[in-house]
Amino acid sequence: MKKIFAKALMIPISNYVTVKKSDTLVDVLQALESARQVNAHAHRDAIVVDDGGNFLGKVTMIDIFRALEPGYKKIMKGRATGTLTNDFVMKAVKEFNLWMEPEQDICQRGSIKTVAEVMHVPDKVEFIQENDTIEKALNLYVMGVHQPLIVKNGNTATGVLRFGDIFEAVRKALLACHID
Repeated sequence: MKKIFAKALMIPISNYVTVKKSDTLVDVLQALESARQVNAHAHRDAIVVDDGGNFLGKVTMIDIFRALEPGYKKIMKGRATGTLTNDFVMKAVKEFNLWMEPEQDICQRGSIKTVAEVMHVPDKVEFIQENDTIEKALNLYVMGVHQPLIVKNGNTATGVLRFGDIFEAVRKALLACHID
């Protein structure tokens, strides 16, 4: 497979759904829904920017679910990162009554929680440079990076590189192979 660089597959931040730290989760969902009206395969996460449009963090689907069900925070507190067993998860669901609150409580939480409370500020490993190869990005994803990767040009965030976009590039490359 020829060398493909992050810049070729990234979505520029200017083309991504963006929100402010003061927005609520409902605001995030409304912004995502607006994007879906234009493109059925729109983003499922949002980039958090300041008033100048500078990158601050991201809000992913997992961030939203964790914010809507505060029991997750109790479970994960003090627990080392890693894969959870099915037995542990099901015991925790029962013990913490996860997602058992009335719908109104979840709706209320979504209208009050702000992006600042929910957003994920990427670790250093979650950034790649525009001239890094997709092989580097793929290795980061497969090894467990919180999606999506943020693409930078020097110290400035310029785009978003999603796992699905890398998969599509690899899929197309494999289908184009001529094996005798």
